[in-house]
Formats: sequence, structure tokens, C-alpha cells
Amino acid sequence: MKNNPVWIVVVVFITALLATGIFLYISSNKSENMQNLQQENFWNTTLGRESSQNANENGMVNSGEYPDTKMNKDANSSKTDTLPGSKQDASVPSKEWYKNKVVILNYHHINQDSSQAYAMTSDRLREHLTFLRENGFHVISMDEFIRFMETKHISTPNAVLLTFDDGYESYYTEAYPLLRQFGYPSTNFVITSRLRDSLDRKRENMTTPLTHQQIEEMLDSGLVSIGSHTYSLHHQEATNEWGQPKAGTEPVFLEDLYRVENEGEYRDRLYVDFMMSRVALEDLLDQGAKVISMPLGFTSNIVIESAKEAGYQYAFTSRPGTVGPNENPYAIPRIDVGKKEIGAAQLHELFTKVKLEE
Repeated sequence: MKNNPVWIVVVVFITALLATGIFLYISSNKSENMQNLQQENFWNTTLGRESSQNANENGMVNSGEYPDTKMNKDANSSKTDTLPGSKQDASVPSKEWYKNKVVILNYHHINQDSSQAYAMTSDRLREHLTFLRENGFHVISMDEFIRFMETKHISTPNAVLLTFDDGYESYYTEAYPLLRQFGYPSTNFVITSRLRDSLDRKRENMTTPLTHQQIEEMLDSGLVSIGSHTYSLHHQEATNEWGQPKAGTEPVFLEDLYRVENEGEYRDRLYVDFMMSRVALEDLLDQGAKVISMPLGFTSNIVIESAKEAGYQYAFTSRPGTVGPNENPYAIPRIDVGKKEIGAAQLHELFTKVKLEE
């Protein structure tokens, strides 16, 4: 039996299958927590786990006050000095925090009662916007950001780009009115398969998405641009052979064939989804779709190549960091700040760190 060729082949096959399974198990666990770990490491390591203690030593208190800023204590009030739809207030004295780079602040869901990890209240968002306005930051549009990527130069100091992922209706009902008050442009990366005007968009266990009509209204303001967050690769039923969830942009386990998809199948699936999303957006926007953000921030050489083949020119990740003039256009970093616990004091620490790196 030991010398039986068939038996030897079976043993080799089973050994290879087990080794592949162990590798995929480890890879899946790493990628599943990648976005949270990257952002947690950024806030805990880059800014320091003892930020609260340091804040108190420097005069910052739990109410959100901080030194060397002009933050108004009633930042959560419903009034601003900038009229709805007006340009950013140029009368605010400018303090140079950094130059020829862009900090991208990323948000998701704006909701008063949400238990989601990446969600914050409208009052907290107003606190963020007030901090930016009263400390000399300049919020730029996606078009301005693309010009910076193309020319490798931006004359505006303290440049900030605001992005929102997932295309939730709360962007229209909660975030957009505030952004319009401040005159701040922003970009929303939408999951195009979820956009619909019918009643079934309000489904159980799914955060309500934007409608086409809402998007068109915001586009007409000139303050909003729309990008792709894939067609349907976000929170789809993509798993490994143990049933564990994965980012839809990762290789998936094919249950009917009981194997991981091969590279050709993987590339085809990504290309079809990316292309479907781009075509749907171009039909909705009546213009070209150049930008995409990756679900859960997962990316790889194959993901990048597929995005290029589908016609995208810029890909945004969840890797925290600042964007310099020589940034890879298909691995653009962003900092997730759309969480309840991140307020003006934390933003001050963040931008102080960026300033110190100048």
C-alpha cells in the first residue's frame, strides 16, 4: 500500500490542501482586521496611547478644548458665520500647518443613534468642520486633489480633502447640509448596486443608501462629487472555506467547486465589478468616473491592475497617512476620523503630528 502510486497522490493532495487551508486561514484573519488595525495603530502609536494624559498636561481638557487654536466653545450650535452655499470664509487668519501635501479625512455614517464602529453624530461632524475652519485649513475638491496628483504641486497650504464611503442616505440628510453651510466640498464613494429610488432600498439589516435624485441634487450644488466603492464587493457574502467573511476584493472560496478561485477567475470577477460600477456611475453622472475607494481598504497588485484595466485613474485605501507629491495614485492613504470618540482635540493632535513631520 505504501508503494501504491494512487495512495501517494492522495496523500500529497491532502497535505497540499491542508497547507493551503492554513495559509488562507491566516491571510483571512489578517485581512479581515486590516482596516481596524491600521487605523488603531495610527491613533494609538502615531499619536500615542497616553494622548489624554498629554492633553491634560498641555492644557487640553475632556470638553474638547485644546491649546493654540481658536475653537469656539459653542461649536455644536446650529449657526455658522458662513452662509449656506457660500465659499469658505477667507477672513480666518491662516496658520501654516504644512504645505504641498494633502491630508484626507474619511467618514462613513452620520447618525445620532448608530452602534456602527465607523459612525458619528452630526454634532461631532460640526465640531470637526468648525475645527478646520477656525484653524486655517483649506478644504479642497476632488478636482483640485487630482490636479495636485498630476502636477505634484498645490499652492494652497493646509489642504484637506473630505471623503465619505458607502453612499449612505445620512450623507444627504446629515452631512451635506453641514458641509453646505461651511461651503466645504466633499466626495462620496458609493456602492453603485445599492443606489435606487424604489422603496425596497430601505431593507432590513442594511443602512439606507442614497437615491439617484438625492445625488443629482447634490451634484448641482457644485460641492459634491461621486466616486466608486465597487458595484457589489462591499459586505457581499465573500468567505473562505471556514465561512469567515473577507473583503470582496480578496480571492474568495467557491463553495460549489470547493476551492479558492484561481487567478483568472479572480481577475475576471474584479474587472467585471469595477467596470459595472464605472459604467453605472458614468450613466448617472453624465461624465467620466476616475476614482474608486477599496472596500475595507484591501488592495493588491491584482486589484490595482484590475482597477487600471477598468479605467480608473486613482484608487483610495484605508492606509493612514498624508498624501505627498510623489504618492502612488493607486494606493492613496486616508485617515478614518468618522468615529464618535474622535473630536476636535484628537484632530489637533493629528495635525500637530503632520506639522512636526514637515
